[in-house]
Order: sequence, then structure tokens, then C-alpha cells
Amino acid sequence: MSRTRRIALLLDRSLSFVRGVIRGVRAYAASQPHWVLRDGPPRMHLVSHVRDWRPHGMIAGLVLKRVAQELVRMRTPLIDTAYTLPGLRVPTVDVDHAAVGRLAAEHLLERRFIHFGFFGSGSAVYSKVQELAYRQRAGEAGHTVSSCHAEYLADLTTPALWRKTAQKTHRWLRGLPKPAAILCCEDAPARYLADVCGQMGLKVPEDVALLGLGNDDLECNLSQPTLSSIAVPSQRIGYEAAALLDRLMLGEARPQEPRLLPPLHVVTRHSTDVMAVEDEIVQTALQYIREHAWGEMSVAQLAHDVAVGRRLLERRFRSTLGRSVLDEVYRVRVERAKELLTDTQLPITAVAAQSGFSSARRLDVVFARLTGLSPTAYRRQSQAR
Repeated sequence: MSRTRRIALLLDRSLSFVRGVIRGVRAYAASQPHWVLRDGPPRMHLVSHVRDWRPHGMIAGLVLKRVAQELVRMRTPLIDTAYTLPGLRVPTVDVDHAAVGRLAAEHLLERRFIHFGFFGSGSAVYSKVQELAYRQRAGEAGHTVSSCHAEYLADLTTPALWRKTAQKTHRWLRGLPKPAAILCCEDAPARYLADVCGQMGLKVPEDVALLGLGNDDLECNLSQPTLSSIAVPSQRIGYEAAALLDRLMLGEARPQEPRLLPPLHVVTRHSTDVMAVEDEIVQTALQYIREHAWGEMSVAQLAHDVAVGRRLLERRFRSTLGRSVLDEVYRVRVERAKELLTDTQLPITAVAAQSGFSSARRLDVVFARLTGLSPTAYRRQSQAR
């Protein structure tokens, strides 16, 4: 009979990402009948109980330095999934935050923004990696990035710091050239910025477009407007963390580099559903498309309703955006389909109808042309978190 292995999971289950990690750990543990799992938040009051339980291995979201130090002192195989503390010599499994920064910049550059911001932690490793990659990609396109750093985790802040952060954030947003596109290091600070923009009379996304990370259902859909976010493979991260822990418990040498998994894709919601263009005819047409793309709509009807000739409209679209009016209609419809495929279990026929396609077959053809995947394959990939 296999010897029992006690595995401690010190993870904050209030976060959608962490719940995905736990699901992944449990998926791996299903093939390890000798594993016994216990979980709780990564807080100091639990450390002594964990020590008394004498686990054979631990997976933790190491955000608090003192907690990390106490767990390291236990000299038990330990995996970190937070990628937050600098100088932490603990094997890490997380999303590739450099790829996150590049993907975010690409998403916002596609929307023709020229003014960019970054809102995140000035000390967390993952935030700094994101910011650097985001800044580099924007720089390659000839743009600079203005950053505002704030520690927003409750464990790391005080009421006085919250007040100071609010004042700094207001000043920063006020000074950003508009329209501006901002990458936030997670969904929670993105929702915070959306609230601040509302207080300041700034429109999202017309004045400030916001993009978060994690695709947390509560954070993204609680916000007004709803938040675009980069989906991450949280369940696979948990599975890979458990597999690495298993190997360490069997005596394998500790890896020197973190195990970083690529982000999945951008889930576009209202907070980045805009094109930053100066041409008033194109702006008006884009707004019309955003409002009417889900129903029957032709290019001729669009030109009539925005009071411009069809040939002029097509010419302005191609010179401004580099694509046709119909291409933009399909792009908006596919983005809507992506959201429905990621956030709901609607059948494909219903996804097609609610995103403006005449049939599931038409959705299949256009979706595959723009994404390289069928709607079914995209749903499988996006929901495997």
C-alpha cells in the first residue's frame, strides 16, 4: 500500500483564479489515492497548525513575506502560485506575465490607441514583469506608457495608504492624454479604476479603455461597464503545480526557473470595445456597429443611417482601420461570440443568434477565419481553466 502523503493547500479561495488552481490540484490528486488534502488561506494564524500537521508537501499563494518565511523554514517541498514576492527562492508555477503584457499591448494597439497607461503593483514580481513587456511592445509601435503603482491587496494596505492611493490615482488619470488605454495587473484594480473614472466623469471606454487580467466573473461583470480581461489557464496551473510538487516529494531537484504557462486570450467586454480614431465619420459608424451588430444589418443600411455615401464610408474605413466595414461588423460579432462562449453554456446555435450571425454554420465559417478555431474548440480552450 502506498504511504499517505499529506498535502497542505494555502490558497485564498475568494479569488476566481485561485479556485481554478484548486480545481487543477484536485484533478491531479484524483490520480494519487494516497494524497490527503487540507486547505486554508495563506495567513499567519494557520502556520502553526500547518506545522503541527507535518505535511509532506505544500502549494501556497505566497503574498505575505512573513508567511513565506515561516513556510520555507519548515524545509518541506513548497510550490508558489502567486509570483509576488521578490527574491523568493521557491519553485513557482504561474501564468507567463511577459506574454500577458505583450498580448495586452497587441489588443489595445489593434484598437488604434496611441496613449497607454499601466496600473498595478510597484513591488509584486508578476506586475513588474507585465509592465515591462507591455511597455516594450508599446515602444516597438512608437508609443510610451505612463504608470501608476498602487498596492491594492487588503493584506498589504492601510486606510491611510488607501487614501493616498486614491489621491494619486485621480491625479494620474487626470493627467493622461485622452483617449487612453490602460492595462491593469489584475481584474480587481481594473474595477477600482472603472469606479474612479465614473467619479471623475470619465467615460469607459470612450475616454479610458480598461483591460484586466484573470477574467474573474464577479469583478468583470460587477463593474459598470463590464470589463475586458485576459483569461488565464488557472486549472492547468494548479495541475502543473501538483505534478511538480509530486516530483519534488519523490526527490527530484528543485527547478531553477519558474514554470510559466501562456495566457489564453482576451475576453472583450465593453471596457475596451472601442476604436480610438479621429475620423468623425468612422467614429459614428463604429458606434452604430457596436449598437446594432447583433441584429440584421447591411453596409448600405449603415451608410444610410449615418448619412454618408457607401463608397465614402468604405474608403474612410480602409484608410483609417485598414479593413472594410463588413470586416469590422464580423470582428465585433466574433468578439461577442467569444464572450458568450467563455462566460455561458449556451448552445452554439444560440451563440450565433445572440452575436448577430444568421446561422451556426455562418458563425463557424467567420469565427474560424478570424481566430483559427471553431467555436466549439474555442469554448473548450477558454473554459479549461
